Amino acid sequence: MSSVHLVQGRRWLGWYNSPGSYYVAKKYGVLARSKIWDGLYPGIGVDPTTMLELDGNIGPRYVGAHSGTRMNITGHLAYLLMEHCSKSEPTTLNLGKSHLSIIILPESEPKDIICLPPSPFDPIAIVPICVSIGSAVVCAIFGDWYCFAMVMLGVVCNGLSCYVIGSGTLEFKPPGSSQYSPPGDGVLFNSSGSRVMVVKGSERAVTRITRGKFNLRYASATKYHDIGFISLALTTQFLLQLFIIPQGQLFGQIMFLSSLGVSWMFNAYLASMDRRDLQKKILMTAILGNPRLDTVGLPKWTSLVVFAAVCLEATPEATRAILDEMIPNNTKVWERLKATVAEAQGETFVNQPNLDGLNKQEIGLLWDMLEQARIGYEEAKRYTISLRQVSPAQKETV
Repeated sequence: MSSVHLVQGRRWLGWYNSPGSYYVAKKYGVLARSKIWDGLYPGIGVDPTTMLELDGNIGPRYVGAHSGTRMNITGHLAYLLMEHCSKSEPTTLNLGKSHLSIIILPESEPKDIICLPPSPFDPIAIVPICVSIGSAVVCAIFGDWYCFAMVMLGVVCNGLSCYVIGSGTLEFKPPGSSQYSPPGDGVLFNSSGSRVMVVKGSERAVTRITRGKFNLRYASATKYHDIGFISLALTTQFLLQLFIIPQGQLFGQIMFLSSLGVSWMFNAYLASMDRRDLQKKILMTAILGNPRLDTVGLPKWTSLVVFAAVCLEATPEATRAILDEMIPNNTKVWERLKATVAEAQGETFVNQPNLDGLNKQEIGLLWDMLEQARIGYEEAKRYTISLRQVSPAQKETV
């Protein structure tokens, strides 16, 4: 049921005798809000978007290069994007195991609400429908009207539940931002530092990632009485099948169990589908407009952080601020390194650090880290130059 909004036609293809009606009723009955529904289906009230796992995950930190924005946590969409990038292998540069992804967002049209399209239709859903209808027909032919009625009751109740729960419209409401805002270029990274992602684009495009969220809109909000009635129907189905199926003939009972078995296998197939992958597909195509994604591999964390900071092409002060966010160490060696990187200019990294006050061990460590910084700096400069050589039309289609 959780994938009903993510797969095209899933709302209309629930006409089969499915097991688990009582579980579905208990789970979705808490959405209905009134004293009667609260008594029948007690629980903590949540919104449909969270219940159907379309929201609720905490995303990585975000640091803006030009706007000065600092966000300790972002939302569900940033979480999905980071997870999507974590599976990508180096495409343009591979010098080590420290991976960094760069996403170049195309300019998006200013829309108040975007209705999100589901994934393509899955024809396998026809199989349990045919089996359930066939089982009911066979029961009727052999005169087992108890089992016939219970199979058809399961078909009708599950079909109506998919129709009602699937009637919500999956939407995305872009956060508002001024057309005069500076570019939204920035860096996303998790607390462990295991993954870093540079985003480049307008403030409007970047805020779709950092502050945007899915919204599942129902016509019956905020009471959701239709979901309450369908939950009651599913509970009634469970009780009737529990007491009436034993009254049927052995052959009819076998047909009933056969329909449940095929439906169970189909539900297991639906459960095996990664709903996050479906959400990522919607995010990358409908919300972000198929952005360009490059992944680079660098030798160590130092070179990776320097690459990310230099790639954003910010002012020396902003570059230093990004380095401070990603490398909070304030030892003398790290302070000299960050100062050297922030003040560097040109395409070649010139190692001219201030060595005053450092002992022999600290000087050796500083030179080692400066070599890693040189790799990150010069590779970032090469990458930004290559971006300028790509025409705007190519950037939108890559």
